Amino acid sequence: MNKSNAFKYIFIVVIVILGIVTYSIYKKDTKEKESKNVVQEVEETANVVKELRLAISGLDTINPIISQNRQVQEISKIIFDPLIALNENYEKEYALAQEISKTDDITYIVKIKENIKWSNDTNFIANDVQYTIQLLKSINSIYSANVQHISTVDVLDEQTLKITLSQPVPFFEYNLTFPIMSSEYYAGVEFANSDKTNLPLGTGMFKIVTFDEKAISLEKNTSYWNQEKNSVLEKININIYGTMGEIYNNFKNGNIDTINTSQTSVNQYIGTIGFDSIEFDSREYDYIAFNSNNSYLSSKNVRKALSYYIDKNNTIASCYGNTHRVSDFPLDYGNFLYQKDIIDNGYNSELANNLLTEDGWTFRNNSWQKLSGRQYVRLAFTLTINGDNQQDVAIAENLRLQWANSGITVTIRKVSATNYYNLINSRNGYDAILVNILTSYSPNLNTYIGPGNLSNYNNDEINQILSESNNISDNNLLKEKYKRIIEIYNDEKPFLSISRKKSLLVYNTNLTGNLKPTAQNIYTHIEKWYRKNY
Repeated sequence: MNKSNAFKYIFIVVIVILGIVTYSIYKKDTKEKESKNVVQEVEETANVVKELRLAISGLDTINPIISQNRQVQEISKIIFDPLIALNENYEKEYALAQEISKTDDITYIVKIKENIKWSNDTNFIANDVQYTIQLLKSINSIYSANVQHISTVDVLDEQTLKITLSQPVPFFEYNLTFPIMSSEYYAGVEFANSDKTNLPLGTGMFKIVTFDEKAISLEKNTSYWNQEKNSVLEKININIYGTMGEIYNNFKNGNIDTINTSQTSVNQYIGTIGFDSIEFDSREYDYIAFNSNNSYLSSKNVRKALSYYIDKNNTIASCYGNTHRVSDFPLDYGNFLYQKDIIDNGYNSELANNLLTEDGWTFRNNSWQKLSGRQYVRLAFTLTINGDNQQDVAIAENLRLQWANSGITVTIRKVSATNYYNLINSRNGYDAILVNILTSYSPNLNTYIGPGNLSNYNNDEINQILSESNNISDNNLLKEKYKRIIEIYNDEKPFLSISRKKSLLVYNTNLTGNLKPTAQNIYTHIEKWYRKNY
């Protein structure tokens, strides 16, 4: 290479590097400016109220570690921070944690961010994380399951911890989404019975200022560590009521700005004027697990045909009303690893007929039959359900009729709730079983297709992908892995996805901003909300 070409090459490399650096700075500045611009726009707009009015019914305590109240758990997201937060696509993001390194299958090194303050201006340190985990293991908390496999927590220094598990946990970082408590604040007192329980410290965007039997007052935390979330709101008042009926009435009368409800028929409670709503997916998910140990259901063609014979829209309309929607995979609640935009109803009788014919079945005398020895046997199986759940009874009957109309004989087996859960735990004793489950916030699919799944389904390629995925931190690579898992699922249908329950964020029309509720956090982007004073 001559000198002239060498200089040209060096010049091009320098230009490329400068371009990358400039772009990175531009992206960071753009993100910060977007947040600042929202605040500036609001400040320049007349008749803006920088105060939000929320509500809680049946309050037990505002402390999310011991509260069993769903509304408290929702509001706690803006008062308390976790080590790991989830964005609107359920991707994990560092919150109080600066970095988490997995050193082997059961060991994690957690580095926390520096210069984070509690709302009383004391320092947030590693001991606070250790204290919270020990607390969750010793009391009855909705977050206790998050730490059940944590064996030890060692504080290495003020900013570093080592967490050791009793066994490998797929996507363990997703368990670190619980709120952190201050070890110094609660030192020397009994946590659950302390007067400090109703005035807990937080590291979140808002802090508790006052608490009484009628209301809780929050103020913007001006020392909040995440400057990218420069909140428009200055205050949040949380009114306390005895029942949801009181909340509906006060919302209707304009005393509350927003409520979250699973009642999609909310119009009958608050009317139709003066509010808007946003539907979003909850974690409540129903599916049929086909037992692959059954002689007929062991065939993927039979399982696929059973899926294609079901018109899920029919099932939703007949059994759920407007409370659910059609679902076709456990991750279709908005998880970033499920890329399909359109949820498939699944019905395709022609394709189902072809699959059964390919598998040696013949449609005769209004049923699918196959020659076994010298006799024809019908395609038939038993669907087990929790007989104490009336909605499940209706769902099973609807599915049975649809399969019967397609020439497949299904017998519904109703068992008591106790026997039902015994069958679930044993993974045995049923041909197919209707399952109601809360899907995980993590993308772990072991319950459905991994080792020990309810379908007794085994696929070596899926097992390998699931095992590899536990150690992948690159989201793009994870998407490729999960794309292949979904392809295999669609080809083999070890279970039939049916429905997902819908939730509703209802808000007065004077509330505006970036409202993007999720099942994990209905107050995503609350820093960009504000109220217009008409």
